[in-house]
Amino acid sequence: MSRLMERLDQQAVWRSAERATRTIESSDQLDRAGKAVISFVGRYFRPGALKDLLSGTWMGHPLHPALTDVPVGAWTSSLVLDMVPSRRAAQASDKLVALGVLAAVPTALTGLSEYADVVRKEERTIGVVHATGNTLALLLYLGSYIHRKRGRRARGLFLSTLGAGAMLGSGFLGGHLAFRRGVGVDQTLFRPRTPGWTPVLPDADLVEGTPAAADLDGTRILLYRSGARIHAIANRCSHRGGPLHKGIVEGGQVECPWHLSRFHLDDGSVARGPATAPQPSYEARVRNGLIELRTRPSV
Repeated sequence: MSRLMERLDQQAVWRSAERATRTIESSDQLDRAGKAVISFVGRYFRPGALKDLLSGTWMGHPLHPALTDVPVGAWTSSLVLDMVPSRRAAQASDKLVALGVLAAVPTALTGLSEYADVVRKEERTIGVVHATGNTLALLLYLGSYIHRKRGRRARGLFLSTLGAGAMLGSGFLGGHLAFRRGVGVDQTLFRPRTPGWTPVLPDADLVEGTPAAADLDGTRILLYRSGARIHAIANRCSHRGGPLHKGIVEGGQVECPWHLSRFHLDDGSVARGPATAPQPSYEARVRNGLIELRTRPSV
């Protein structure tokens, strides 16, 4: 009986969470707010050195999720220490609150940089609520620290408890964006492998200097002829899924038309962010008048 009640409770929680996220995702008001935020943020986070830094292009992995561990860890540890009745624990808790507040600033900047690149309504609506929740948590913890330092500890504890609740809610939405919506996930990750040579396009159809798209076992491929060489990389941008064959090719690189990430045509490596993951590249040859591709053995 107890197991049945536990299962029913879990299902109730799941259904409630699903209803809440669907309500947020379908909100036109939140979508308009999200578009306004993206329009504003996009003016300051343009492709270049700063965007690459905030995106994590330099380390080959999105920077935002790595930074979130610091404020979340600091504030969670502070919450635990607040339950310990000792002066040393209280002092340590106050320092952790301050650490979380300081770490939240660069974390928020990386999050805004990522949010500027979302492309779907569901991502925009969840993202704007996620950002609002994080901002609320930051303000509550900042207020908590101020009250703690002024000797109003009870009020400080109350505010940090509210901040923990806001952090938990916004963290759930952040997880929904990453694990249910795939924001920040390599968009080429689950492509099928094609170990054998497979024809994809008549050789005569690929004009030199003009990018073209072809299908390889369900995966769209960008083809580009440069002299005697044919370059072949995944056509769906690893960043947010933009169609690379519609982008500009220059200097041996292709630029995504959506967020202006650049990739080297010869091996798919990232030349400029905000992309952090390289494009899968393929071996190409011409046989019997057809361009044939296969997955590189080392990939």
